[in-house]
Amino acid sequence: MQRVFYTLSLLAVTPLMVAGAGCSLMKPRDSALANYERTRQELAGGGSSVEAAQDSEDAVADKPLTVKDFAPEKIGATVRKLTGNGPNPQEAKRLFAQAQQAYAAADQLRLQNPDADSGPQFVAAAELFESAAEKWPDSELEQNGLYMAGESYFFADHYWDAETSYEKLLKKYQNSKHIDAVQPRRFAIAQYWLELHRKDPMAFYELNILDESIPTRDAFGHAMRVFDRIRLDDPTGKLADDATLALGNAYFDAGKFMKADEYYTDLRKTFPSSEHQFKAHFLGMKSKLEAYQGPDYSADAIAGAEKLVDQIRKQFPVEAQQEREYLDRESARIRYLRSERDWLMAQRFDRRTEYGAAKEYYVGLIADYPDTPFGARAKQRMQEIAGEPDVPEQPLPWLIAAFPDDDEVKTLMNASSSTPTLRR
Repeated sequence: MQRVFYTLSLLAVTPLMVAGAGCSLMKPRDSALANYERTRQELAGGGSSVEAAQDSEDAVADKPLTVKDFAPEKIGATVRKLTGNGPNPQEAKRLFAQAQQAYAAADQLRLQNPDADSGPQFVAAAELFESAAEKWPDSELEQNGLYMAGESYFFADHYWDAETSYEKLLKKYQNSKHIDAVQPRRFAIAQYWLELHRKDPMAFYELNILDESIPTRDAFGHAMRVFDRIRLDDPTGKLADDATLALGNAYFDAGKFMKADEYYTDLRKTFPSSEHQFKAHFLGMKSKLEAYQGPDYSADAIAGAEKLVDQIRKQFPVEAQQEREYLDRESARIRYLRSERDWLMAQRFDRRTEYGAAKEYYVGLIADYPDTPFGARAKQRMQEIAGEPDVPEQPLPWLIAAFPDDDEVKTLMNASSSTPTLRR
């Protein structure tokens, strides 16, 4: 198999890069593959094996049709059964047995000769497992077939097909007995795609048409989707918090700090006993500060960051001591940003000669932020406007006097809103 990327334009399809496949990727991606290979070796261990379905399910496949079989969601399966293309347990078992033999041979080749290309044999096994599953839907054999198809594609380095099989399995069998084996595979696949994106991101106009290990396009987006599915398909599983952290870290690295903050917040709230709690607090604080858009926008980000700094110092004293210098620096940064907001508000009132409101902000700056540049400026400005009236003089007082006072207006309104007298 060769891995080729093509740039599509209006005039031609131009080859961009070609490299050998098998168990080695193009050189710019060697480190990414090495990381993945380590992960796969840790997760894979030996080959996988699944027993075929029980004979007792034969009766289920041969039961007569009922009114329920003609419901909208089942009409397709019913039509296939009436046309002779319905469930065939015996054929499914035969195909499953062939698939097991093909898988065993491929797995033996992989273990005995790691340099040999066992991919085609694994792909052949995967196709047989898929055929077996199609021949007996809604059965134990289908569940096993989908799982083994995913395993076969996984060891063939057809990671897109593997993820498709795994997702189909968990979508139809939400409480599948294979979920604990499937989720680490999906996690490894998502990590691999994300690592490839970091090393060699695909441009929006690039399409992958031959490399079976990665999606057709947008490896980053598909990696994020798989991480998200891991936590949604098994929210109480061992990898749910790891997937949430991976999502936050990936968006943080991509500079999408608001999105990263969403996942760090989710990790803190949804997985309170997770081993990643310190990272969720620490990186959440950094995300909020990076997402802050300036004094003309909401202060929620810096308020949240300030709260997280306090929580880190209380809940993680050991880690807080290790990061003491950084936390002190960020605390000073938060104080600066807060004082900047108050200074700009004071300046707005000052320019409108609303000195009373401006003085309130200046006094607050002097009292709360004396160690910031704005504290010193506020003290100086307070001296300059000390004799100014709190409220600016009203222009054209004779014109204002021509209109009724507020009390008079309120009196008239109250009178008009009293209980009306009915005419007789």
